[in-house]
Amino acid sequence: MNKPLLASALALALAALSGNADAARVVLYNLDPAGVGLNDPTPIAPTGANPGTTVGEQRRIAYLFAADLWGSVLQSDVDIKVYASFAPLSCAATSGVLGSAGPNWIVYNFPGVDPNVLYPSALGDAIAGEDLVPDPQDPGDIASQFNGNLGQPGCLESFSWYYGLDGNTPPGAINFLNVVMHEIGHGLGFSGFLNKTSGALLAGLPDVYTRLAYDNVSNLRFTDAGMTNATRALAMRTPGRTVWDGAEVSAQAPLILDEAVLLRLTGSLTAGYTYYGTAAFGAPATPANFSGELVLADDGVGPDTADACEPLPAGSLTGKIAFMNRGTCGFEFKALNAENAGAIGAVIGNVASSGTPGTAPGMAEDPAITATIPTLSLGLAEADAIRAALPGIDISLGTIPGRLAGGDANGRVQLYAPTTVASGSTFSHFDTLLSPNAVMEPNITDTLHAEANLDLTPALLDDLGWVLNPGNAKIGNCTTNVDVVGDGGLIPGANVQAWSNLCLRTSPSKAVYQNCMSAYKDRALAVGILTGNQGGKVAACAAKILK
Repeated sequence: MNKPLLASALALALAALSGNADAARVVLYNLDPAGVGLNDPTPIAPTGANPGTTVGEQRRIAYLFAADLWGSVLQSDVDIKVYASFAPLSCAATSGVLGSAGPNWIVYNFPGVDPNVLYPSALGDAIAGEDLVPDPQDPGDIASQFNGNLGQPGCLESFSWYYGLDGNTPPGAINFLNVVMHEIGHGLGFSGFLNKTSGALLAGLPDVYTRLAYDNVSNLRFTDAGMTNATRALAMRTPGRTVWDGAEVSAQAPLILDEAVLLRLTGSLTAGYTYYGTAAFGAPATPANFSGELVLADDGVGPDTADACEPLPAGSLTGKIAFMNRGTCGFEFKALNAENAGAIGAVIGNVASSGTPGTAPGMAEDPAITATIPTLSLGLAEADAIRAALPGIDISLGTIPGRLAGGDANGRVQLYAPTTVASGSTFSHFDTLLSPNAVMEPNITDTLHAEANLDLTPALLDDLGWVLNPGNAKIGNCTTNVDVVGDGGLIPGANVQAWSNLCLRTSPSKAVYQNCMSAYKDRALAVGILTGNQGGKVAACAAKILK
């Protein structure tokens, strides 16, 4: 293993934090052999304020930057040790795994905690104030890997890694820093240790993450008396049923999440559905264009006369929103038939015979035809409820005051619970309904800016028992006026410290360091990470650094 190179580089990177008693120290161990992954010698131009001139150097710089960010956010007297490498992870031409990570060690029965609760070793060390797994042959707290084949034939072919540190991810690229921040988050504790398929607890013991998961049907936490393996398993594959029951996440959620847009039904069925599928064709459904009486389509041809796989009578749906069963013909074909019959919108409901009846499907376009009306889909349970209640239903899209996008009716944030278990994603992520997109959702998007905003992730780590840095950023021994961690998951001070460390690592002199920090200050002011007064204080502190 090639450990010394990045371990020593990180010691230099964190020298600026040595005077900050509130900061943790994240130590990176490079497990890649020479010539590949983090050591790839392929030349590359500096990009997005990442000054590296080879692929491997840019990867190391970005990973060290992520280590500095997390080290600034968290408090621990014990080093947080992270293994890092690139590997050919599971991949196909249009989809694939970007990275994977988790705790390398699980600890329990140490001072200061319930002895029967499992903890990731990094959190256990921080609580205990000592290294609970001191074995020098395997010191890592977190093991992480990243997809080394991305962009190659057969693996996310139309994408590439973006190693910039400025958050300006170009089209067709995946921000490596966002992915690293996400994966380290798993290793820090954003991960449940139970079996996602059976619901069984690891070694029959609760873990610190799972004990804060809540089932909205049984109204019990996952580790309460009365919860069974089967109940946990069902909750983890029922969208909307599993939520996070931590006080800090619930308190921060209204600062971060948008109001939820629900599919609302009134009349013979009063309900609000947050889980619905959208179409790649037609007008996007909005509160302005999706409202009216819901009418069952009838094409007159069995065995299913409501599948709209045959033309619908002219004028039969004029001014109405059509409800159609999912069937053997395409989604856009159904929508076009409804549109030709006068419908202003459409809902396609799953049926028991469909391949994934519980899931509201996404609906692909048909290049041979063009439907223009807004079209949504529903899973089996919701569709069955509508079928039983028709006619006499009015349907619309709209918000409900206080209901958050990705939150339940009580303000608890939903965890990812797809109907088909995804072993690497189910339960150990926030739900994909969160809006805006969150760092710890299963899908990384270019809307994320983990270099400056970790949304609900610090709050969840706080719920687990991590202590967040309560102070201002420091450059050397100089205190800035910038909070390391602010409300709503903002981490402006962590960003300041990470940039100071990067400039120290890459600057051969004080003058070059100050030029590097001046360029950073200008970028940070331009995008709103810093205010004018904060920028001035950062510059003043940077001027005191002696190279």
